[in-house]
Amino acid sequence: MAERLDHLSGDTMIDRIVHGVGIVARWLCLLLALLQFGVVVARYLFETGSVMAQEAILFTFGAMFMLALADALKNGRHVRVDMIFHGLQPRAQRRIDAIGIVVFLLPLCGFMLYLAFPYVMNSWAALEGSREAGGLPGVFLLKTVILIALVLVIAQALMILRRCIQRWSE
Repeated sequence: MAERLDHLSGDTMIDRIVHGVGIVARWLCLLLALLQFGVVVARYLFETGSVMAQEAILFTFGAMFMLALADALKNGRHVRVDMIFHGLQPRAQRRIDAIGIVVFLLPLCGFMLYLAFPYVMNSWAALEGSREAGGLPGVFLLKTVILIALVLVIAQALMILRRCIQRWSE
């Protein structure tokens, strides 16, 4: 596991919110395992299945993954080229992180937010539910998690960028 970088840590309100959402994502992991266990037991012991339960597994997985994004960024557990990055001095690491945030992460998240907003709003306008008979209602709520996740990633990236800039010359 990657070591925690000094410029990622902090205790702002954004950091606390991202940490709290990360804890929710961890609990969703447990819920996911329990749901999947229940579906397997129902299928093999009682020879029954449920579209609603299958969709609950998919919704839980999607929400867990999206809500964990900002927490992974905050704790340095996101994907990067570690074999180069970790051989560098902290000053160089901060500069690479700052450049990566400005050049790649923020534009990508901004573009995704631009595309996702009408997608989610259309879902809310229709109060979209499952396409499957017997599926879960409230698909619009799951789609809202896309916006929440993107806003959290952008906010956390800005906090990391601020810390990188504050310690730019160290």
